[in-house]
Amino acid sequence: MKELFRYKNQTYNQKDLIETLEKLGIKNGDIIYIHSEIYNFGIPLLPIKELLKALIECFFEVIGKDGTLVMPTFTYSFCNNEVYDKLNSKCTVGALNEFFRLQQGVKRTNDPIFSFAVKGNKEELFLKEITSCFGKNSVYDELTKNNAKAILFGGEHLGFTYFHYIEEKAKITYRYHKTFKGNIIDENGIQIDKEIQFFCRDLTRKYNIIDQEKVFNILDSQKLTNKLNFGGAQIVSFEIEKFYTFIFDKLTKNENYLLFPKEF
Repeated sequence: MKELFRYKNQTYNQKDLIETLEKLGIKNGDIIYIHSEIYNFGIPLLPIKELLKALIECFFEVIGKDGTLVMPTFTYSFCNNEVYDKLNSKCTVGALNEFFRLQQGVKRTNDPIFSFAVKGNKEELFLKEITSCFGKNSVYDELTKNNAKAILFGGEHLGFTYFHYIEEKAKITYRYHKTFKGNIIDENGIQIDKEIQFFCRDLTRKYNIIDQEKVFNILDSQKLTNKLNFGGAQIVSFEIEKFYTFIFDKLTKNENYLLFPKEF
């Protein structure tokens, strides 16, 4: 087993990570959805590409050949008036995510704003054409319908865009649908016209940003999350369906539930 990180004179290897993931309830056949910040764990003990490869090996060791790994590879291409090139548009949300999307057998979704890299037994669930980033048949929708498990690989502070899927479902009013148009270059080099809706934040409202720390503290108190320390950071996991049910119920009763309180 390869050594991965050093933190406070202690080393953490692949076996340690595999055991930690298993203790968090990740098992063979699971669909796992990962947001990551690997440099929170400590000093890397491998060259970067070897480290990233070793981490991905651990995920697949736990979920097995029947499992599926999903990672965000957001580009925000259409928001920036750029072409979304599925093979060449770089991911803007982390080194592990970018490394994963470039690996053999990994497929990427057609979303020109919030794309995902996917590999595994149920990857086809996530490769459907969509008209809304957070709407029907989106990756977020399929994660919910198939009760995937989310992993915040590096702590609860990581940005978690899944909240916006629940906000769209709950029809909150501080976001609105904005249509973006542009061109996609697919994996065969063919250029395609694309139109997609993004449930955007209303920038005319000064305070409508999610207070993620507050929400996760509440989820922790409700025992809806599992967390363990690994090196200098935490790994947090939870079942997406339970997460969705809890937050959706709160939003239908108070649409400002997720937001920082200073607006109100």
